[in-house]
Amino acid sequence: MKILEEDLKKGFVKLKLDNLNDLYWLSMVIERGDLVTMRTLRRVRQEGLRADSGERVPMTLTLEVDKLKLDPNSSRLRISGIVRVGPEKFGIQGQHHTFPVDEGSVLTISKKLWRKSHLDILRKAEKSSEKGEFILVAMDDEGATIAKVNSNRVEEVAYIRSRLPSKSSDLKGREGEERRYFSEVLTLLRELEEKLNPKAIIIGGPGFIKESFISYVKSKCPKIGEKVREGHASNATFSGILEMLKRGEADKVLRELELIRDIAYVEEVFELLARGSELIAYGLREVIDAVNLGAAEFVLISSSLFFNPDIKEEIFSLLEGCETTGAEFRIIDSSSEPGEKLESLGGIAAKLRYKLYS
Repeated sequence: MKILEEDLKKGFVKLKLDNLNDLYWLSMVIERGDLVTMRTLRRVRQEGLRADSGERVPMTLTLEVDKLKLDPNSSRLRISGIVRVGPEKFGIQGQHHTFPVDEGSVLTISKKLWRKSHLDILRKAEKSSEKGEFILVAMDDEGATIAKVNSNRVEEVAYIRSRLPSKSSDLKGREGEERRYFSEVLTLLRELEEKLNPKAIIIGGPGFIKESFISYVKSKCPKIGEKVREGHASNATFSGILEMLKRGEADKVLRELELIRDIAYVEEVFELLARGSELIAYGLREVIDAVNLGAAEFVLISSSLFFNPDIKEEIFSLLEGCETTGAEFRIIDSSSEPGEKLESLGGIAAKLRYKLYS
């Protein structure tokens, strides 16, 4: 997610969605009664024709939000409501419309009141979209293309030729050349890892050479091996690097890394509970008390709580309390493995800096 424009005096924030995770964050912020503006297609009925006929015309509309629905099957957020602003010539003000929001969508949200917690969620989403540095390797029997990637550009660093003999020639000779080839690529990865500290190293390519290289890296350099992920590319040229980017390999790895962090946080809570520690609070009332007293070190909140209208206001107040008292908060996808475990504690838990009651 990228915040394109923000004017809280006028009550609006303009956003561009970068990936599917952004739909999840956005659905927590948009509420009934908000105004959402975006470019869309609207079927315009011609005189004398059926209501479901006519031309689909591109136009910019502003809806007063009535409901939202996350559709995991189509990977879209559907925002429905009444048209409040639109082209007058079509006479559609007051009619119902639905925005299908997906990756790449640009929309403006207007609220009567922007809470600090609304903005905190959007800024967390924006931060999570900042990919940082990645190293991508596309390799096969003939050579390896190594590239560095950040949010703004992809740059080829080197191409290393393998000089592997054919498989039908001397096996020992091939094994020796393969070790030399792997060693040369790994040496460059060591240098890049030290210089860039990438979030991950994604290795793809046709055939089985990538699997052999991944095993080699993990055995020779476990530190780098921990960052290695297997990707998919049909060739070992720069176009293979671009293919991995188009397939969303970096986004997939980022989601995986976030899930690993979520698992670690939830496991820490359950380990403390298993030891009978008094440094854990769970359930909405107990966690609110812990945050208000400044005792919470971090708070884990299931995403399902944001869709419960009876407590949504309390959840946003809780996030603002976290900001005031310096407590970290993490929103855990309720459909994930750590999210399901968190649901067993009422969907919310906190690790405490000190025990609440002596």
